[in-house]
Amino acid sequence: MITVKKNYLFILLLVIALISITATILFYSFYIVEDVREFDMSLIVGDHAGFDVDTEKISFGMIMPAGNSCTRYVFVSNKKNHPLKVYISLHGNFADWVSVSDNCFVLQPGEEKKLSFSASAPRDAAYGNYTGKARFVFKRVV
Repeated sequence: MITVKKNYLFILLLVIALISITATILFYSFYIVEDVREFDMSLIVGDHAGFDVDTEKISFGMIMPAGNSCTRYVFVSNKKNHPLKVYISLHGNFADWVSVSDNCFVLQPGEEKKLSFSASAPRDAAYGNYTGKARFVFKRVV
């Protein structure tokens, strides 16, 4: 009889834990995270400098290893009626060469922010095309 009660108590605690975990995941997914956007990034390492004016991605054009850098600007705005926290992460085979002026900040409703993305290839970088992604995660401020 005592063993049966212990089993029921264990099952009840397990069900409560599963419901709590599910509720937390649903709250986080549907309430906290407002949007996730990814933008392609590209860079060519070559023997001279060159520009790329493509506005569909963050394209740095062509730079020389350890010779120069290139900066692109991205405007981020908040059209919601509540503040958003913005997190930016960089991914790809040249993500370590890119720096962002601000990769974690809060945008108030109606606010716009200008971000600079700068790329600089190291001295030992091989000539070629490099690609990556910039991921913007917009979260509701709670």
